[in-house]
Amino acid sequence: MYEFQKLPQLVDKRGKLVHKGEYAKRKNGVDSITTRCWHHSLTKLLAGGSRIESFADFHVNTNGWPEIAYALIIDPKHVIDGKSAIYYCVDIAKRSYHVGNSNTIGLGICVIGDYRTDQLDTPTIKSIQDLHAALIKDGIGKYDKAHNEMPGYSWKACCVYDYKKAFKDTAIINLPVKGQEPAPVPGLYTIQEGDTFWSIALKEKKDGITVDDLIAANPFVNPTELKVGQTIKLGAAKNSYSPSPEVPKKPQSAYQYPLPSGVLKKGARGDSVSQLQKALAAVNFYPNKNAENKGVDGIFGANTENALRRFQMVYVPYQVDGVYGPNTKQKLQAVLKSKGY
Repeated sequence: MYEFQKLPQLVDKRGKLVHKGEYAKRKNGVDSITTRCWHHSLTKLLAGGSRIESFADFHVNTNGWPEIAYALIIDPKHVIDGKSAIYYCVDIAKRSYHVGNSNTIGLGICVIGDYRTDQLDTPTIKSIQDLHAALIKDGIGKYDKAHNEMPGYSWKACCVYDYKKAFKDTAIINLPVKGQEPAPVPGLYTIQEGDTFWSIALKEKKDGITVDDLIAANPFVNPTELKVGQTIKLGAAKNSYSPSPEVPKKPQSAYQYPLPSGVLKKGARGDSVSQLQKALAAVNFYPNKNAENKGVDGIFGANTENALRRFQMVYVPYQVDGVYGPNTKQKLQAVLKSKGY
């Protein structure tokens, strides 16, 4: 057993969080780890989603990863004997997804919170110190780096707390202490291991880049089939779908393929269903490609449900239910825009 596993505030969560399969082993097991990579979750401490269960659900069911991204997570909201809880989520011998092409050599350590605004407190600093010291004693890693100090991620605002100071400072840090400032977001970005549109979108930035922007700006890219080394528009995707604050969004009537509002599901009939069918056919998700009208008949039957599910599997992977609603509408509009409609 490693020394870090003996820490009294450590809680073993391996295999207890949502997962679909498991990560591959590192090439040389734990000996592959050279760098302890420090993250923060970018979710505010008071937010309901600042929980390891929520992270696991997002990483697995939205990003499509086998397990949660981080091997170790420090939780300031749960204190054990005066120190923040440390959750052991993924076996350190596995190559989890958190730093792209450096996943094999990087050990992912995340402190829950958004330290652009949240504050590091004493129990959290104590657990950072305890975990760091134990990992050194175990011989796990030689270096410490922030996420934005890893190759290809200089634009990431992670982590913005000064992890090096946290190793030594036993006093409360009353304000966020800036670590290495992120670089400007590059216009183009090269896909690394484990990247998805959902994981690299900058939704949290004031005028951020959304998944819909990435879809609209990269019309020939299937978000579910990204390849390492592939180049996509990132910074250049900004406002490709989401209008800048001073530009009002166009009404549906202005589009070549206007989309209906509300919810549509199997059994529905009428003009709204026809609008949906025409839009799906325009982006090559035909209700019935072999029919003369490609399945556009105003009837939401099995063929339309199947076409919608196929669309959702690619563009709304967290909601594949064959039901047309707000999330599916938003993604379908982004895809239509990517095709010039």
